[in-house]
Amino acid sequence: MTNGALKREWWVGRPMQAFRTTGTFPNGRTVQAFTKDVVAADEVDARHRIYSFFGSRHGVNRRFVNIESVAQIEPTESNEPVVISAFRDTHDFTSVQAVAEEE
Repeated sequence: MTNGALKREWWVGRPMQAFRTTGTFPNGRTVQAFTKDVVAADEVDARHRIYSFFGSRHGVNRRFVNIESVAQIEPTESNEPVVISAFRDTHDFTSVQAVAEEE
């Protein structure tokens, strides 16, 4: 057996962070801009989750998704249900929900 054939690191229970990604992807004949908040372990994982999202939801190949920026954000800055659900035990989202209801 060669070295590296088995994973030696456990990926379960890693600390997760919130990331905001921006970029573009082809949507029919137009190029659509996007801003998406994701929960990921690191920047590489956040990029993978964006590629996976657009591949499954829009049928776009990874090479056509252009990610321009990936920035770590505070979870309370996001209105995405996925982010709120992931961090609801550790952060207070009452101010985020109040602002969203006013709009």
